[in-house]
Amino acid sequence: MERQIWDACLNDIREKINPLAFKTWFLPIKPVGFSGNELTIEVPSQFFYEWIEENYSSFLKKALTSVIGEEARLMYSIVMDKSQGLPVTIELPHQNVITDSFAEDRRSRETASPKISAAFERNLVRFETQLNQKYMFDNLIRGDCNSLAFAASKSVAQNPGQNAFNPLVIYGGVGLGKTHMIQAIGNTVRENKITDRVLYVSSEKFAIDFVNSIQNGKIQEFSAFYRSIDVLIIDDIQFFSGKEKTQEEIFHIFNTLHQSNKQIILSADRPIKEIKGIEDRLISRFNWGLSADIQPPDYETRKAIILSKLHQSGVNLDEAVIEFIANNVTDNVRELEGCIVKLLAAQSLDNRDIDLQFTKSTLKDIIRHTAKRLTLDTIEKAVCSYFSITPNDLKGKSKKKEIATGRQIAMYLSKMMTDSSLKTIGLHFGGRDHSTVIHAVNTIGKRNDSITEERKKLEEIKKRIEILSM
Repeated sequence: MERQIWDACLNDIREKINPLAFKTWFLPIKPVGFSGNELTIEVPSQFFYEWIEENYSSFLKKALTSVIGEEARLMYSIVMDKSQGLPVTIELPHQNVITDSFAEDRRSRETASPKISAAFERNLVRFETQLNQKYMFDNLIRGDCNSLAFAASKSVAQNPGQNAFNPLVIYGGVGLGKTHMIQAIGNTVRENKITDRVLYVSSEKFAIDFVNSIQNGKIQEFSAFYRSIDVLIIDDIQFFSGKEKTQEEIFHIFNTLHQSNKQIILSADRPIKEIKGIEDRLISRFNWGLSADIQPPDYETRKAIILSKLHQSGVNLDEAVIEFIANNVTDNVRELEGCIVKLLAAQSLDNRDIDLQFTKSTLKDIIRHTAKRLTLDTIEKAVCSYFSITPNDLKGKSKKKEIATGRQIAMYLSKMMTDSSLKTIGLHFGGRDHSTVIHAVNTIGKRNDSITEERKKLEEIKKRIEILSM
């Protein structure tokens, strides 16, 4: 009976998540019991259980409700050890997680009369921060890629609304840790008991609740609620683009909060001035405080992120494995963490050591996808190899001819061969400013145009870069 019920649940879940995730996280699960309205499933490890609960609980809940009914309950049987081939298990109830997915709210509204979202209704009577408690500064790795944003965020967390960074805007590409950083501010404010009225909200959620409040005649309650917040955190404000009425409401909320010395924290995927479809008056206000960017992590930061994730998981890996991941996954913090999760999941299922060969095999799809992009680390290695100098020499202050020349060539090639900004290149090669990079690019460019030996030198280094990139 439990097999039939679980198969029906799998059919429901299979349609809603990508095939790789389904194969990794759901096929290993075994149904081991069914009684009344309660289904018991067996998972391979505590780590597996925690990942399922954190990332897929809403899918499980919907599938169980669809197959068993509203009274459905789920129990986990977790394999903790193996003795003589028999699993030793503990049983844990399925956590009753309230999801914060407004895509789900939208789907429910398609078959019912328009109404304000449940999350907003709850906020009117009982305040909920919507913060994820796992996002703290202690588990956010600081590096050259995010140093300004990190420092500004910690400053705001200690003294919200009473500093020059209001609003604080954190911007950068996908998967670089923006959401982690802005939520860490809110969690720190609450932890330090500065105020409990901290609210994290996605721009999509804000816009949907705003529209629903108009449809239900509750716009005054909506406005009053948001104007009562002490620390307002809005994620991904680029999604306000083109939403004129929503932007007007944000404008008035912003003015009220800012005039009352309440803290406003925003995130975006690009600089505010580059977001099209945002009113000039909002852009002006968003630029009143500080805008700080987050860049892709450098090698040292990537390695620190991996070590931190391993420490949290209570796992040790060989240095060769750590270096392999740090060298091959270069653009995205989320992908780095995903590599560790995938390795641990595969190891949990296969019950074998995580060596370099196992790592390469397990992560081949991720590595193949990310390895196509040339990195500053690769250019650095090629230049150091050619001039027989160390990375510390290249990033240091030495003015010896071969080191200074190597440094300028590294900056020149980084600008010519990658999409990295002048700021990123300067930070990578010893924390230098963009004007130093411009000087290096101009100097080497002129030599390359006029001196045959310089052209040969650059071609040789490019060949080394190509070999290292293979």
